Amino acid sequence: MYYYGYQNYAAGVIGILVLAVALTALLVVLVLPKEKDGHLPSVFQMLYDLFSPKTLVMEKLLQILYVFLTCLAVLYGIVVFFSGFFSGFQNLALGLVILAVGPILLRVGYELILLLVMQVKTTREIHQKLTQMTEERGPAAAPGRQQPAPETAAPAAEKSAVPCRENQAMSHCPACGTWYRASSDRCPVCGRRPEGKE
Repeated sequence: MYYYGYQNYAAGVIGILVLAVALTALLVVLVLPKEKDGHLPSVFQMLYDLFSPKTLVMEKLLQILYVFLTCLAVLYGIVVFFSGFFSGFQNLALGLVILAVGPILLRVGYELILLLVMQVKTTREIHQKLTQMTEERGPAAAPGRQQPAPETAAPAAEKSAVPCRENQAMSHCPACGTWYRASSDRCPVCGRRPEGKE
């Protein structure tokens, strides 16, 4: 009788495992490919969103766990502290230590774990932005491809140093070296008049 019950239990477990494998294969092939996002019926889109999380739930769960453990530590510290009035000084001191140090240690632990979660979150956001930028620029901007070297700034600097004679006549001040319009009667920097206009 016992052996027969064990066989039924084992058959049930194997049946559940086979069904879970079949459902996983169907979801991976029919629902979870990235190109299906937004093109699925509402029930399957809900399954896609469930199994392809865009936000991390871990952060909220950690916050709830931190609040719960802090409340637990404070309540336990109060109980131990007040039991010290009946059992001795050691429990009074222990209750005060739990009340003072417990929440601080929990906060430090929570922040350390939260830093790791934030690092993962930031890495994911950077990866998504880099992927978007690569897709927008096309295959030529993919990482590892050498981009053509930008033009050097020397020719531009040389052009800016030479006065623009195509549009208007320019004069050169011999005192300070400034180029200015020939129509001006004096240098705008040092105020010297050009030769012949004095």
